[in-house]
Amino acid sequence: MKKHSPFIALCATLIFASCSKTTVNNDPVIGIWTSTVENNSVNQKTIKTESEWIFNDAYLGRYHQYENKDLTVQTDFSWKHEDDQYIISYPGTDFPDDIVTLVQTTLQESDGDILATREQ
Repeated sequence: MKKHSPFIALCATLIFASCSKTTVNNDPVIGIWTSTVENNSVNQKTIKTESEWIFNDAYLGRYHQYENKDLTVQTDFSWKHEDDQYIISYPGTDFPDDIVTLVQTTLQESDGDILATREQ
């Protein structure tokens, strides 16, 4: 019995130490959000700009911007949910923070403009 006592004590310690619960972030903003804008350039050529935000459950994400399918911007962002607003920050860039509200399947700016729509 003496040989098994240290082993049993070690197992009991491991079982009780690993019982802490991991917090789960089920925020509805988690997922992929996109926006597409088409503009005419000086030479009447249409430029299609697509933006994509990928929100993860660790309050971080990745932003991509494409112009006519070519990747032009790729950066990480952080996000937080305060009151009814989401604040999206782009550290290491000169991008201003985006402050939006979740309205059904859209991220809406305070002036009513739609920043992005949830991907299906």
